[in-house]
Amino acid sequence: MNSNDEASTAPPETAGFDVREFARTAHGSHRGRLDLGSLAEEPLDAASVRLVRALRDMERTTLHRVRDLLVTATHKDARVTAFLTTWMFERFWIADALDAVLDASPAARGLPSSAGPARWVLAERRERRGPIRRSLIANVTGTQIVAAHVTTGLVDEWITQAAYRRLAGVSPAMAAVIDPVVEIKQRHIRFLAEESELRLARSVRAQRITRRALRHSAWPLGSVGRSRHERAFFERQVFGDRRGRAEAGRIRAMVAALPGIGPGVASTVESRLLP
Repeated sequence: MNSNDEASTAPPETAGFDVREFARTAHGSHRGRLDLGSLAEEPLDAASVRLVRALRDMERTTLHRVRDLLVTATHKDARVTAFLTTWMFERFWIADALDAVLDASPAARGLPSSAGPARWVLAERRERRGPIRRSLIANVTGTQIVAAHVTTGLVDEWITQAAYRRLAGVSPAMAAVIDPVVEIKQRHIRFLAEESELRLARSVRAQRITRRALRHSAWPLGSVGRSRHERAFFERQVFGDRRGRAEAGRIRAMVAALPGIGPGVASTVESRLLP
């Protein structure tokens, strides 16, 4: 192990994101401020409601994601685990707000089932391993896995943020629901971006592990277990038109700019977002 890798095992010392303040100001239930009456007067179309359901399901996967992270060396990093606790809390309540939107949307009652056979992609086979096998492999990887976890989490937040922005543009009523969610998630992005930049810059090995994780992840994270028709819908709805392709290109540029990641991996991520 070179000196660059040894240094990277310690938590970043120059981090500016205040995790204690983040926990102190965590956002809980949103139901008291939701204007569901406006949604009734200006109901969402079926495609928008289906996207709300998809995002609600993604937010609900947080507990499973944190479980998988905390059986690895990531659980030894006090700063990251402190962030994850509040991040999980805030995502729970975002999912609850999206549930309220679904309850208020007549089109939700006519949606096709989200169940169905999953898409098989060879590159995603790593994500199909059971949690025990994944934890064993991750623990062999060691503390450098933390860089991969925060970076894949960052890219996932960029992707879901694009979906939320798409929803906010549907109507003023929907923007009133979604804009505060985007602000909350922007704090998540700030933390993950800071950690990713610091950890990748400190270790060539962390960069290599993270490149592999980015190439083999199903996007958005957790999609490997979703039905192929729901995955195809998300890709079409969020990235299928000119505006969506521009969003995918913006994500590609941000991924490519991360230390040691480069345009090749970034292009792979972009290609797997597009329908």
